[in-house]
Amino acid sequence: MVCPREEKLETLTQDEIVMNTKVVMQGLESLRNEHSSILTSLLDTMHSLHKEHDPSVVQEKSSLLQKSLDNIELGLGEAQ
Repeated sequence: MVCPREEKLETLTQDEIVMNTKVVMQGLESLRNEHSSILTSLLDTMHSLHKEHDPSVVQEKSSLLQKSLDNIELGLGEAQ
């Protein structure tokens, strides 16, 4: 027999919600800056590779970072 769980829901004030949103936005902005820095470094590496080296790993990482960066931007846009 499954018993329904009693969950205690915390009621947040409007000020607490705004404050928590600002904290999340700061974290996302920091993450965005880190991702941008890593992506720039990867792209520089990719451009400096000679044709005899396989740049596919760098391209794959760059693509994943760009997708992550796009999702961070989306989250920041929704938070504003």
